[in-house]
Amino acid sequence: MWPIILKVGPVTLRSYGLTIALGFLVVLYLVQRDARKLGVDSRVINDAAFWVLLSGLLGARVVHILMYPESYSWRDPIGWVAVWRGGLVFQGGPPAAIIVCYLYLRKKGLDPWRVADISIPYAPIGHALGRVGCFLNGCCYGARTNLPWGCRFPPGSDAHASHYGELAQDVADWSFPVHPTQLYEAAALAAIAFLLLSLRKKWRPFDGFTMPVYFILYSTWRFFIEFIRGDRNPRHFGIFTDQQVFCIGFALAGIILFVALRTWHSRKGSTRDTPGR
Repeated sequence: MWPIILKVGPVTLRSYGLTIALGFLVVLYLVQRDARKLGVDSRVINDAAFWVLLSGLLGARVVHILMYPESYSWRDPIGWVAVWRGGLVFQGGPPAAIIVCYLYLRKKGLDPWRVADISIPYAPIGHALGRVGCFLNGCCYGARTNLPWGCRFPPGSDAHASHYGELAQDVADWSFPVHPTQLYEAAALAAIAFLLLSLRKKWRPFDGFTMPVYFILYSTWRFFIEFIRGDRNPRHFGIFTDQQVFCIGFALAGIILFVALRTWHSRKGSTRDTPGR
């Protein structure tokens, strides 16, 4: 755990904020590189990326506030916007970012679905770096484990705080060993990025297909990883956490979007091929 990398006077460099910024810049570089190869104006990509970042962070923060209102107080107004401290729910980001980006690209005369296939395969890379930030920040930890790679977190971490009342005095300086679910997820996201890039190169059934495939793959993985999360997300019906409910919704949205896009592109192609039109 390494939540603060550097502190000079009032300036604090936090690992969580740094990894999010690094993820954004890495993804932006890769998307710009591919956009130039396909003749897409990289300046438009730059502007779209700004609005994606802003709307995505806003959406992820709003959902976190709705899910964990006890973590916020008007006595600490900065805390409501201090995303560099943590407190983002990934599933809140994509809907806001997608809507804003779609409208912006349409305004600029670009095909949003074509741009989606340029950018979406790299999005898991940025997300993976953000999960490394979660590990360094000590949040989003896993359930207890006896596996040799179980991680113990120090005082100040969410994991330690949740275990503190049960810790014996001689081990109170560390939490119980827990699954490093942040790193599990980072590895899975890297694999998803590799798979999406491979599918884009070898399959590409229609423009925009990478978005629903990403939704389905990530939601499926996140649904199962929730069973070994230890941060006590609220449960519904005593079975599914809030995150698992989100995952079910995102996976269904991915399936619906995949079918809708395939149907739309198929009809558009048939209309173009019809004589007299």
